Amino acid sequence: MGIMLIMLGLGLSIFAASLIISYLFVLPNRSSYEETFFSGVKNGEIIDDVFESRQKEELYLTSKDGCQLHAMLFPVSKSRKAIMIAHGIKWSLFGGYKYVELFQSLGYHVLLCDSRCHGLSGGSHVSYGFYEKNDLAMWTDKLEQKFGKNLWIGVLGESLGAAAAIELMKQDKRIRFCIADSCFSDLTELCRFQLKAAVKWAVPLLIPLTSRLIKRRYGWSFSDVSPVSNLEETDTPLFIIHGTHDQLVPLQMAKNLYERKKGVKKLYCIEGAGHVGGFRQNPEAYFHNIKDFLRKVEPVNSI
Repeated sequence: MGIMLIMLGLGLSIFAASLIISYLFVLPNRSSYEETFFSGVKNGEIIDDVFESRQKEELYLTSKDGCQLHAMLFPVSKSRKAIMIAHGIKWSLFGGYKYVELFQSLGYHVLLCDSRCHGLSGGSHVSYGFYEKNDLAMWTDKLEQKFGKNLWIGVLGESLGAAAAIELMKQDKRIRFCIADSCFSDLTELCRFQLKAAVKWAVPLLIPLTSRLIKRRYGWSFSDVSPVSNLEETDTPLFIIHGTHDQLVPLQMAKNLYERKKGVKKLYCIEGAGHVGGFRQNPEAYFHNIKDFLRKVEPVNSI
């Protein structure tokens, strides 16, 4: 009887923990739109007067599930190239502003996207790429509506945004290249890694139960988000960037993505960098590697 009570108590504890984690997982503590802007100013990625004077346009659209999405477009004159920038979790589109000058100098329209449930975008929860990839596909539609068909369109993502970018690349042939910084290869494996790092021992059924609760409430599970799955079936060029000291997403996940990908690919491991920390460690080298990758994948005589 005592053993049965212990087992029952343990089961209830795991269920309660799974319920709490499922809510925290999809609704993490996010920084406000204003906070992310002023953080960018503080760390030198945004110069206030330059930002204000730069030509830009705020765009909105409604996703297929009724979520209002927000983005900011920085156009260039007479260009047939565009890139979408997808930020990481808890942040906003201002996390991608540091790329605007680089890509505009290379002739790209730059679209900074607020991920659902972040910045000025709506949404009930974060889905780690499951719904976000479809949101990016709709932004691709928007770019074609504004600038015409047959655009040369790429996508750059950081962390969660990188997962969404790879998932988009796998399903949408309009995406001509993808740059993924600090991307996880598989959400279930990431949860196992982070759980082990947090509690130091195995907790039976916690991850599958949490996944099932999310599936019942929001329509997707951990197994539905796996950038590495079927990656070998796409021939879209992929540039993977990862810090060697990333404590949130292990470097091995970047290597798994690289090994699975066929065709044109590049892996840039930044010694000593943490999660999405490569740019700040050495912006010049970071941009040099991006430009080198683009030289190899862009069409000859691209505008």
